[in-house]
Amino acid sequence: MILGTFALFLVWLAMTRTLAIPFVIAGVISSIIVAVFWRAIMPAVPSSVYALVRRPLRLARFVLVLVKRFVISTLHTTWLILKRGEEGRIMALPIRVEDPLARFILLNSITLTPSTISLLIEEDLLYIHWLQAAGGHGDWRTIKESFETRLRRLFEEDRHADH
Repeated sequence: MILGTFALFLVWLAMTRTLAIPFVIAGVISSIIVAVFWRAIMPAVPSSVYALVRRPLRLARFVLVLVKRFVISTLHTTWLILKRGEEGRIMALPIRVEDPLARFILLNSITLTPSTISLLIEEDLLYIHWLQAAGGHGDWRTIKESFETRLRRLFEEDRHADH
Protein backbone atom coordinates (compact mmCIF):
# COMPACT_ATOMS: atom_id res chain seq x y z
CA MET A 1 0.00 0.00 0.00
CA ILE A 2 2.91 2.34 0.69
CA LEU A 3 4.29 1.85 -2.81
CA GLY A 4 0.87 2.54 -4.32
CA THR A 5 0.44 5.68 -2.23
CA PHE A 6 3.87 6.89 -3.26
CA ALA A 7 3.14 6.20 -6.94
CA LEU A 8 -0.14 8.12 -6.70
CA PHE A 9 1.66 11.00 -5.02
CA LEU A 10 4.25 11.12 -7.82
CA VAL A 11 1.42 11.27 -10.36
CA TRP A 12 -0.12 14.09 -8.33
CA LEU A 13 3.16 16.02 -8.38
CA ALA A 14 3.56 15.46 -12.12
CA MET A 15 0.05 16.73 -12.79
CA THR A 16 0.13 19.76 -10.49
CA ARG A 17 3.77 20.67 -11.29
CA THR A 18 4.24 22.48 -8.02
CA LEU A 19 5.85 21.87 -4.66
CA ALA A 20 3.74 24.46 -2.84
CA ILE A 21 2.93 23.17 0.66
CA PRO A 22 -0.90 23.21 0.28
CA PHE A 23 -0.65 21.21 -2.96
CA VAL A 24 1.81 18.74 -1.48
CA ILE A 25 -0.41 18.20 1.59
CA ALA A 26 -3.48 17.77 -0.62
CA GLY A 27 -1.54 15.27 -2.77
CA VAL A 28 -0.44 13.21 0.22
CA ILE A 29 -3.94 13.13 1.72
CA SER A 30 -5.58 12.31 -1.62
CA SER A 31 -3.06 9.57 -2.35
CA ILE A 32 -3.64 7.96 1.04
CA ILE A 33 -7.43 8.11 0.67
CA VAL A 34 -7.33 6.60 -2.83
CA ALA A 35 -4.89 3.85 -1.76
CA VAL A 36 -7.01 2.92 1.29
CA PHE A 37 -10.23 2.98 -0.74
CA TRP A 38 -8.63 0.91 -3.51
CA ARG A 39 -7.41 -1.71 -1.05
CA ALA A 40 -10.86 -1.92 0.56
CA ILE A 41 -12.78 -2.51 -2.67
CA MET A 42 -10.33 -4.53 -4.77
CA PRO A 43 -9.73 -8.25 -4.21
CA ALA A 44 -6.28 -9.46 -3.27
CA VAL A 45 -4.02 -10.40 -6.14
CA PRO A 46 -3.49 -14.18 -6.31
CA SER A 47 0.08 -15.18 -5.56
CA SER A 48 0.34 -16.89 -8.94
CA VAL A 49 0.28 -13.49 -10.66
CA TYR A 50 3.67 -12.78 -9.12
CA ALA A 51 5.13 -15.82 -10.94
CA LEU A 52 4.88 -13.77 -14.11
CA VAL A 53 7.03 -11.05 -12.56
CA ARG A 54 9.50 -13.30 -10.73
CA ARG A 55 10.31 -15.36 -13.82
CA PRO A 56 10.56 -12.93 -16.74
CA LEU A 57 12.75 -15.27 -18.82
CA ARG A 58 10.25 -18.10 -18.53
CA LEU A 59 7.47 -15.69 -19.39
CA ALA A 60 9.44 -14.47 -22.42
CA ARG A 61 9.99 -18.08 -23.55
CA PHE A 62 6.26 -18.73 -23.25
CA VAL A 63 5.47 -15.65 -25.35
CA LEU A 64 8.03 -16.72 -27.98
CA VAL A 65 6.44 -20.18 -28.15
CA LEU A 66 3.01 -18.56 -28.47
CA VAL A 67 4.24 -16.40 -31.38
CA LYS A 68 5.94 -19.40 -33.04
CA ARG A 69 2.81 -21.57 -32.69
CA PHE A 70 0.71 -18.70 -34.03
CA VAL A 71 2.83 -18.34 -37.17
CA ILE A 72 3.04 -22.09 -37.85
CA SER A 73 -0.67 -22.61 -37.23
CA THR A 74 -1.60 -19.65 -39.40
CA LEU A 75 0.33 -21.11 -42.33
CA HIS A 76 -1.10 -24.58 -41.70
CA THR A 77 -4.68 -23.30 -41.42
CA THR A 78 -4.31 -21.19 -44.55
CA TRP A 79 -3.04 -24.24 -46.44
CA LEU A 80 -5.98 -26.35 -45.20
CA ILE A 81 -8.54 -23.75 -46.22
CA LEU A 82 -7.01 -23.13 -49.65
CA LYS A 83 -6.75 -26.86 -50.25
CA ARG A 84 -10.38 -27.25 -49.08
CA GLY A 85 -9.48 -30.34 -47.12
CA GLU A 86 -10.30 -29.21 -43.62
CA GLU A 87 -12.31 -31.10 -41.06
CA GLY A 88 -13.35 -29.85 -37.63
CA ARG A 89 -13.38 -31.90 -34.45
CA ILE A 90 -14.14 -31.32 -30.81
CA MET A 91 -11.61 -32.99 -28.57
CA ALA A 92 -11.30 -33.46 -24.81
CA LEU A 93 -7.70 -33.23 -23.69
CA PRO A 94 -6.34 -33.85 -20.20
CA ILE A 95 -4.54 -30.89 -18.69
CA ARG A 96 -1.85 -30.93 -16.05
CA VAL A 97 -1.68 -27.30 -14.96
CA GLU A 98 -3.45 -26.68 -11.68
CA ASP A 99 -3.15 -22.96 -11.11
CA PRO A 100 -6.34 -21.10 -12.19
CA LEU A 101 -4.36 -18.29 -13.87
CA ALA A 102 -2.21 -20.82 -15.74
CA ARG A 103 -5.38 -22.59 -16.93
CA PHE A 104 -6.82 -19.27 -18.07
CA ILE A 105 -3.64 -18.45 -20.01
CA LEU A 106 -3.59 -21.95 -21.54
CA LEU A 107 -7.22 -21.64 -22.63
CA ASN A 108 -6.64 -18.26 -24.26
CA SER A 109 -3.30 -19.22 -25.82
CA ILE A 110 -4.93 -22.15 -27.57
CA THR A 111 -7.76 -19.92 -28.77
CA LEU A 112 -5.23 -17.40 -30.13
CA THR A 113 -3.59 -20.15 -32.15
CA PRO A 114 -5.26 -20.52 -35.56
CA SER A 115 -7.01 -23.83 -36.25
CA THR A 116 -7.88 -24.27 -32.56
CA ILE A 117 -10.55 -22.77 -30.34
CA SER A 118 -10.76 -23.53 -26.64
CA LEU A 119 -14.30 -24.18 -25.55
CA LEU A 120 -14.25 -25.15 -21.90
CA ILE A 121 -12.16 -26.38 -19.00
CA GLU A 122 -14.04 -28.85 -16.87
CA GLU A 123 -12.12 -30.35 -13.95
CA ASP A 124 -8.98 -31.77 -15.61
CA LEU A 125 -10.24 -31.75 -19.20
CA LEU A 126 -9.84 -29.06 -21.81
CA TYR A 127 -12.34 -29.11 -24.66
CA ILE A 128 -11.14 -27.61 -27.94
CA HIS A 129 -12.44 -27.36 -31.47
CA TRP A 130 -9.63 -28.22 -33.79
CA LEU A 131 -9.38 -27.81 -37.55
CA GLN A 132 -7.37 -30.58 -39.17
CA ALA A 133 -6.70 -32.07 -42.58
CA ALA A 134 -9.53 -34.41 -43.57
CA GLY A 135 -8.74 -37.86 -42.20
CA GLY A 136 -5.32 -36.73 -41.05
CA HIS A 137 -3.52 -36.15 -37.85
CA GLY A 138 -2.59 -32.70 -36.73
CA ASP A 139 -0.57 -30.85 -34.22
CA TRP A 140 -3.12 -30.20 -31.46
CA ARG A 141 -0.96 -32.18 -29.04
CA THR A 142 2.13 -30.16 -29.99
CA ILE A 143 0.23 -26.91 -29.52
CA LYS A 144 -1.21 -27.88 -26.14
CA GLU A 145 1.95 -29.51 -24.85
CA SER A 146 4.22 -26.63 -25.84
CA PHE A 147 2.05 -24.16 -23.96
CA GLU A 148 1.33 -26.41 -21.01
CA THR A 149 4.97 -27.35 -20.42
CA ARG A 150 6.04 -23.72 -20.22
CA LEU A 151 3.09 -22.73 -18.06
CA ARG A 152 3.90 -25.52 -15.61
CA ARG A 153 7.48 -24.26 -15.38
CA LEU A 154 6.21 -20.75 -14.83
CA PHE A 155 3.52 -21.50 -12.20
CA GLU A 156 3.89 -24.90 -10.60
CA GLU A 157 7.07 -24.24 -8.62
CA ASP A 158 5.25 -21.56 -6.65
CA ARG A 159 2.46 -23.94 -5.73
CA HIS A 160 4.93 -26.46 -4.27
CA ALA A 161 6.86 -23.74 -2.41
CA ASP A 162 3.67 -22.51 -0.70
CA HIS A 163 2.84 -25.92 0.80
